[in-house]
Amino acid sequence: MRWWVLVLMACGGTGSDPSASSEPDPSKQIAPAPTAKAMIDAEQATVEIEAGWGAVFWRNNQAWRVGGGAVLVSRSTAKKITASGTPLICDGVAVKGAPARAALALPEGAAIPTIKKAPAVQAHTLERAAWRLDEVLPPRGKYSPAVTSAEPGKQRGVEVGSVAKTRRHGAPPVLLATGVRDCSAAITVLGVKADRTLAYDRVPDICTPLRVIPATQLDQTDGREFAAFNDTDVLLYRLNERAGRVGMTRIGHWKCAPDSGGG
Repeated sequence: MRWWVLVLMACGGTGSDPSASSEPDPSKQIAPAPTAKAMIDAEQATVEIEAGWGAVFWRNNQAWRVGGGAVLVSRSTAKKITASGTPLICDGVAVKGAPARAALALPEGAAIPTIKKAPAVQAHTLERAAWRLDEVLPPRGKYSPAVTSAEPGKQRGVEVGSVAKTRRHGAPPVLLATGVRDCSAAITVLGVKADRTLAYDRVPDICTPLRVIPATQLDQTDGREFAAFNDTDVLLYRLNERAGRVGMTRIGHWKCAPDSGGG
């Protein structure tokens, strides 16, 4: 018996060869591509950062503008403001008279746009949107909730931030939906019934839900822009609306750590 054990060890090795390790190489790991039926033909967002835009971050009820011009935009309104002083919070300057919870600064010289509040969506649409976000995000981690919550906006470990209905000219409306799970965020364009995903973006290192500034033509280029934001991140997108298709391009991303106080 001992002879057979020695033969097997000689042929099979002891496992001490580093090249035989079963551990994956972290440098080669990538998030799996979504394969759900509802994501057939969905377009992944492209990234083309544009200069001139800016973000607004709030610390202790004070707004700080990082880049951009004098027109600030919130989820419900836009307003021209004054900013002064030395850049401080995340290299931003203090702002007076900012709209409540403003998150986006338009390029210098931009006109004040009209922001139309997105209509409310029903609970079953919110629940379906959470399922679509689950399909976009990387698989649940070890400590993610394994069961579906009774709350429509918390399904399969996903916490929904916004589901905003957006009307289109000569085409059915779409939904702009955002959600986070395990510190990954998904920003998506869904069909109006949240039964399919038209376009999506995945952004790591975002842990809290993102709210949405509705899609509006904010500058002179073709296409409408929308923003997804929380206290630490502001992401800006442009909708690419074509016959029978909707895509999205990320044109800005600003970050500001919660404890920022001097740059």
